[in-house]
Amino acid sequence: MLDNIGFDIWSKEYDKSVEKGSNEYPFDGYYSVLSYVYNLIKNKEEINVLDIGFGTGLLTNKLYSERANICGIDFSQGMIDIAQEKMPNGKFIKWDFNLGIPSQLEKEKFDYIISSYAIHHLDNDKKVEFVSNLKDLLNENGKIIIADIAFKTEGELINCKDINSNKWDEDEIYMVEEKIVPQLFNKGIHSTYTQISSCAGILEIH
Repeated sequence: MLDNIGFDIWSKEYDKSVEKGSNEYPFDGYYSVLSYVYNLIKNKEEINVLDIGFGTGLLTNKLYSERANICGIDFSQGMIDIAQEKMPNGKFIKWDFNLGIPSQLEKEKFDYIISSYAIHHLDNDKKVEFVSNLKDLLNENGKIIIADIAFKTEGELINCKDINSNKWDEDEIYMVEEKIVPQLFNKGIHSTYTQISSCAGILEIH
């Protein structure tokens, strides 16, 4: 797993590397995933969006261009610098979300909280705890949208791992619908999951 220094280095080539591998694990369906998230949000009135682990801001930059107010968290200064250049009026916080929610956001409210290809850095229990805490930052009728490497069943995850054993990252904990949805439900959190590609899906939390 890359640390923040590794992501600083990767930030310079991140968009190109994703595009190159967008038809195979771990980025199979990457652009379809981002389009799906975008279509859940687009054509809204002026909205407040929090992006968790925003990377170079590929998705949020599109929303920013349509007058969304963008706030983001990322632990890579390199990623922040690129996103800030794209979105000069965005508010970007250098923060490792493994530590929870930064104090700067405790009194903020958002219409959408999104995260793409980031939350796999948390184990399942921490994912549930983190989502529970994020709900406190939502406006009424707000939504959390998590897009990531994910699978409907544990069997599908194992199959993908077998096929891609040479590049599988054992340090990353991917969402599995049959596990994460019941865990969230047990915490009183209702969610729906949509599989987008062979190794990516979207979790929606209202």
